[in-house]
Amino acid sequence: MTALPGEPETDAGTAGVSEAASAQADQVLRLLAAAEGAGLPLWLSGGWAIDARLNRVTREHGDIDVAFPRERESGLVSLLQSMGPFSLERTDYGFLARSGTLLVDCEPCVLAGSAYEIDGPPAGSCPWDRQGVIAGTAVRCVSWEAILWDYFHYLEEVPRSGWAAKDLAGYALARTVHGVAASNRLHAQFQTEYTA
Repeated sequence: MTALPGEPETDAGTAGVSEAASAQADQVLRLLAAAEGAGLPLWLSGGWAIDARLNRVTREHGDIDVAFPRERESGLVSLLQSMGPFSLERTDYGFLARSGTLLVDCEPCVLAGSAYEIDGPPAGSCPWDRQGVIAGTAVRCVSWEAILWDYFHYLEEVPRSGWAAKDLAGYALARTVHGVAASNRLHAQFQTEYTA
């Protein structure tokens, strides 16, 4: 895990966060535990990946973003259906699964050699080892590069003036932890590939 500059690395988990954020952390852990029990690897992405890598819940989240092995999609759908009545909606990158107020945003990754990768970001997007922590539980999460790559797509689609405060804060956190210079180099790489 990586602390922000000047911050100690702690196992704060959900201490000091709202009840809603703590309940969301429980939903994340329940989903990951069910997937683990089914032998299905999942990687947190988006805001929960940031929180896992920082080892603290920074805010309430509107959804749980996960990356999953493309060849295991039917297994993930079955797993979600076993956890509650989920409705599914296809997206151009994967699918959304909704159950009441819970939204799971699912993006496939593919096996490239011996590692899973998300299409686009540099190699190492889905590290096998658990590099994050949610409420004291070690979890898999996508790389900082993959987190930022998603934000770069968002930059292309929505002017920053239209971003929600949570997205601005998440982007700033990811850039700070990854390093501004490294983030700028990564963004330049993204722009080269995006416009190709």
